[in-house]
Amino acid sequence: MGCFHVLKARALNGFGPYIFIAQDNVISADAIVHEAGHHYLWNATGWWWWDPPCWDHAPFSQEDDTCAWSEGWADFLPLAVNGDACYDYDEGPCTGNPDERHFNLETHGRGDQFPEGDVVEGRVAGALYDQFDSANEGFDSATFGFVPITDIAFHGESEDRFSMFWESWKASGQNKHNAVRAIYQNTIDYDGAPRFDLPLPDVTVLQGISYPHIIDLWAFTGDDESTDPELSYQITVVSDWHCEASLDGRWVNVIPQPGWLGQCIVTLRVSDSFKTAEDVFQVTVAPVQSWMHLPLVFR
Repeated sequence: MGCFHVLKARALNGFGPYIFIAQDNVISADAIVHEAGHHYLWNATGWWWWDPPCWDHAPFSQEDDTCAWSEGWADFLPLAVNGDACYDYDEGPCTGNPDERHFNLETHGRGDQFPEGDVVEGRVAGALYDQFDSANEGFDSATFGFVPITDIAFHGESEDRFSMFWESWKASGQNKHNAVRAIYQNTIDYDGAPRFDLPLPDVTVLQGISYPHIIDLWAFTGDDESTDPELSYQITVVSDWHCEASLDGRWVNVIPQPGWLGQCIVTLRVSDSFKTAEDVFQVTVAPVQSWMHLPLVFR
């Protein structure tokens, strides 16, 4: 951002390595840390994206995923080091015209009319920043801090694009649910939808008897990024209200209306907070054929 890549500098004058800061960015502390970020990555992994088309990049230009990772990492680092959410071309923080002399990566997100996805460095930087910071908005619920991010970014050359960073994150043991939400907030969708691993079972209950906790939904649903407690459930349709199907967290209750017999179809939805799946099950309320009365015996 406002700097010449070290390899381009060599091509221009045959010496180096050097970093050249553009004249209109010389007072930007973020530009200095941005370039230091490239060197940190190079020193740690031996990797730095140098493809010539990446030299002329901008926060919300569409490049390729390797350019976006290299530059997005370097855009993120000044935000963490200098303590504010804006990447500044001027003295900062957040000075000059918005989206021209500074880019507030905390406020950019879904629906902002800028290019989206992991081929945009500003989206990668915003995703890293939302994983790092504790000021959450929208889908962002992550507060991981700096160390889990750098543990992966400095791991090796395999993290040459943000999708590979995500693969390493998933294998790291860190929470995936909050991480994928922070990434999604920045228009990058790595989330797998929740699912029903097994079909919900039909149930038969007896007239006039309550059946709390008749189905444990954790036994039937799954999600690649979210644990069972991180999923939520909703009954969306009951074909006959007399069934009185309801939810108690992970549990389905069936408490049919007194005197009612019949069947109903219940539609249930599972959500990981932005994607859903649905399944149905049938409730049959059957009559009680007979009651057995045992004698009371006193000793």
